Amino acid sequence: MTDVFPQVPNKPSWYDWLYQNTDKDVEMYRILTEGHDTILECGVGTGRLAIPWAKQGKTVHGIDYSEKMLEEFRQKLPHFPTEIQDNIMLHHADMRDFDLGQKFSFVCIPFASFVYLLTPEDQKSCLRSLKKHLADGGTIVIDLPTWQEAMEEHWLANDNVMRKEKQFVDEKTGKTKQMWTTTHFDASTQLMEQYRHYRTYSKDGQFEEEQVVLWKSRFFLFGEFKLLLEACGLTITKVYGDFQLGPFKHDSEVMVAVIKPV
Repeated sequence: MTDVFPQVPNKPSWYDWLYQNTDKDVEMYRILTEGHDTILECGVGTGRLAIPWAKQGKTVHGIDYSEKMLEEFRQKLPHFPTEIQDNIMLHHADMRDFDLGQKFSFVCIPFASFVYLLTPEDQKSCLRSLKKHLADGGTIVIDLPTWQEAMEEHWLANDNVMRKEKQFVDEKTGKTKQMWTTTHFDASTQLMEQYRHYRTYSKDGQFEEEQVVLWKSRFFLFGEFKLLLEACGLTITKVYGDFQLGPFKHDSEVMVAVIKPV
């Protein structure tokens, strides 16, 4: 394994703010996990998907490289009934190489977290770890951004334009928080660098502080991802192009790969 992972800063409070209302994939993953009682989620974060699964009575094991993200998740759990808490097990682990000592009928890397594996060595190591944890007859699901999304989000523009992506008012403090981004994409490596500028303003609109962090990720095309899986003894059995499980096509908003061992 290389030492370039993860190139995603430990900012759980900002993460929760950015994605607290993101539920576009929750129903899709509910459907995909039908008939599966045990789930392994890699990149569990602060529980955006794990909590809905636990509410459905499923046993969820979540791993994350970030101890800070897991701690943020743990602080949420006491607010839920005991039966939901009992359905969630959290592990501080590296998705490139881990061993939980058990197998699962459903294994996934949702929310495009696979893109944070920047090298083929790391990608293959991760896939082999997923395969090792898959029960007989089980399913792996990985979703990835598409070329269409990359264009719509200006990831490929390389125009040095700073764009305001999100803004909200903190209910506790009354302060305004914003996220601005600039992005650079290198087509020769398929690596993207996104500088995120987190800005905070007082109640009366006065600028208070800015935190700048760098996110690195790797863009995948369908053909190379398919070959990568095959190199690890895995194959795509279905691929969807939206969160309603529609067909994968030229202008699809997402690539959702359903994967089985060869």
